[in-house]
Amino acid sequence: MKNIIIEGSSQDEFMAKLCQLFREILTEKNEKPEIDEAHLLSRKEAADFLNICLTTLWSLDKSGELPSRRIKSKVFYLKSDLVNYLNQAA
Repeated sequence: MKNIIIEGSSQDEFMAKLCQLFREILTEKNEKPEIDEAHLLSRKEAADFLNICLTTLWSLDKSGELPSRRIKSKVFYLKSDLVNYLNQAA
């Protein structure tokens, strides 16, 4: 098990380290990651990408219009899902 130092890291640095750790764990188990971590966005990043508020993003998630991924208690969105949503809304 590897230790990750969180102090002094920005949110982006922490997410990059977390994604790298997930990739290493999956590689060790000879499994391919199901999600391309480079395209995984936080709630704030997804709301900014769609130019909507977090409440609207939550409503889209709850209604099933926009699929989300959960890792423990954190919610993430695939960039490809956001692009698909924008294309359908246009």
